[in-house]
Amino acid sequence: MAAMVRDQGEVAVWPDAQEVTPRRTARNRRTDSPTAAELAIRDLLRPNAIRLMVQPFNRLCDKAILGYEIRWRIPRLDVLPSREEIWAAAEAAGLLSTLDDTLLRAELEVAARLSPGAVTLELHPWRWHRRGVVGLLSREVKASGVDPGGIVWQLLEQEHLESGVIYDMSAQLHGRGFKVALAGLGAVRSRLSDAGKVEPDVIQMAPIMIEGVDQDRGQRAMVSALVGFARQMGAYLIADGIAEKAELSTLIDLGVQFGDGPLLGAPFDAAGELQPPGRLPLLSLDSPPPVDGDKPSSQGAVANSRRRVRSVPLHFQQLGVAEVLTQAGRAFQAEHDLRAIVELAADYLDQLVPSDGIAVYEADWDSGQFRPILARSSKDPTYAVGVMAHPFRFGMGLTGWAFDQGTPQRVNDAEAHPAAGHLPGTAPQDESMLLLPLTSGDHRLGMLDVVRFRRDAFVANELIVGGLVAYMAAAAWYNAQLYVEQVQHAITDPLTGLFNTRWLQDADGRELAMAERNGTEMALLMIDLDDFKQINDSCGHAVGDDILHSVGRVLQGAIRTDDAAVRCGGDEFVLVLRGSSREGSRRIAREVRKGLAEIALPAASTLPVVTASIGIAYFPRHGRTIGQLLGVADGAMYSAKRRGKDRVLAAR
Repeated sequence: MAAMVRDQGEVAVWPDAQEVTPRRTARNRRTDSPTAAELAIRDLLRPNAIRLMVQPFNRLCDKAILGYEIRWRIPRLDVLPSREEIWAAAEAAGLLSTLDDTLLRAELEVAARLSPGAVTLELHPWRWHRRGVVGLLSREVKASGVDPGGIVWQLLEQEHLESGVIYDMSAQLHGRGFKVALAGLGAVRSRLSDAGKVEPDVIQMAPIMIEGVDQDRGQRAMVSALVGFARQMGAYLIADGIAEKAELSTLIDLGVQFGDGPLLGAPFDAAGELQPPGRLPLLSLDSPPPVDGDKPSSQGAVANSRRRVRSVPLHFQQLGVAEVLTQAGRAFQAEHDLRAIVELAADYLDQLVPSDGIAVYEADWDSGQFRPILARSSKDPTYAVGVMAHPFRFGMGLTGWAFDQGTPQRVNDAEAHPAAGHLPGTAPQDESMLLLPLTSGDHRLGMLDVVRFRRDAFVANELIVGGLVAYMAAAAWYNAQLYVEQVQHAITDPLTGLFNTRWLQDADGRELAMAERNGTEMALLMIDLDDFKQINDSCGHAVGDDILHSVGRVLQGAIRTDDAAVRCGGDEFVLVLRGSSREGSRRIAREVRKGLAEIALPAASTLPVVTASIGIAYFPRHGRTIGQLLGVADGAMYSAKRRGKDRVLAAR
């Protein structure tokens, strides 16, 4: 059967047993002889000339297969020693798109044979920059009969993270049902917060992150950070290029669960059998990523943040205290969710220091109270109910006393202690307590109480072990606070508390892709305060900032939970209304104008009332990007100003 090869808009046919040189257009015609590089490229266009290798991604503990990566085996090293030179030669010969089409179809043919396993294909720079590449990929995958959900497009150009180009590409690929991998993480200096906006399904650590990880403390710290980052993103983390047993052991200790490399097995030729020896079990990328001690599962949906609370491994009871504490340290290090952290603390304490009751309190410094956030008891059903129902002031009871002491305390006769109090709704009884302050450096976060319903119940060693768990939990808690603050700071305007322009830029692909997938409209309101300079001129910028803060409250109060309010700088604001009808968006615009008019102005203000001109644009009618919608809404807003201000105008 003949293979069709496109070349500059023309078509040439390669018969099975005969090589025919593709015809040139007049623009590319030349008189000199083809170079050795061009002849090598033309050799690649022959049927079955492209050789592909398949590299499995394995689970480190048992080598079960998570997925496959298809790699191009470079031919003719004497003429084209690198992929860069291959593509440069193809471009010089006018065969760049032709070669990429040929490679893509060969890759998809192999992917079809590997189905239903997940297959990673490289979205290399030359393929990336082809016009309409996402539509092209979608058509070719559909034609190959491969499920788009089984294709993972590997994004390599991390230098585009700051420009935001990669976010749009990721959003488009996700919108077509594909998965996305971010490759080479750690090889370049990129911020994890930027990488997170790609929302990768798979994260591949660069080999440079793995080499020598067993000997380099700094390297281990970076790998630990990536483990926590992948856990937070709900992404599978792949260690690429594991070559030494010491590296493998260290990676497992750090919480890495998947990888590839010489130690796990060499890639195999796609021309042969496509299952490696042993017919290893095949896992699925459609399940949430497993966590330490979990078995892969296809059950259950993942929350928006893709985080989930982990449980203590089933083999926990068989481990010694040192091993359990090591395991606990890894588990805490990977968490950024407060609820998950306190659940982990209770789980590990249940195993290390069995008790009749556990309570965790958060120190609420604004109210001066301990606020209960977790309580458990397998012995007394009234204990947990009583704990959760009763916050109490700092300094009260044994908990308040131990918090003031700042160090773990063992009280083996709670009723007899001078600081003892009684929890309302519970029956008086003999109690022993471990009182464990949750403190990280100078930051006093809360208390962890461990109770046994008898006197003289705890020994000194249990206080030490409980204190270690509390220390690790407090460190994870404080890191979680810092993480939330960092995320919020990056996307929040400090004056108004609204989102900032960075959030709006990041929302471009995400918001519109969501609206397109759901088949819903989206309204975008451009709001510009009328003559706001008069307030700054007559009352000063401090008063102006107070008014802008009030404007932020008005906008936040006018929208629904699923909507977003953004300050674009100065006195300009944007509302993003998801799934909003025309009447709904106009109603919110009216509420905004009403709320602005109710903002109290000082007597010195030369502006009698706060008003705004509002322009509205709708997706998809007025544009398919945030930039296009902003332009249309901005034009409508200026038309409203020209018509007298303090009015709403929707684009036609």
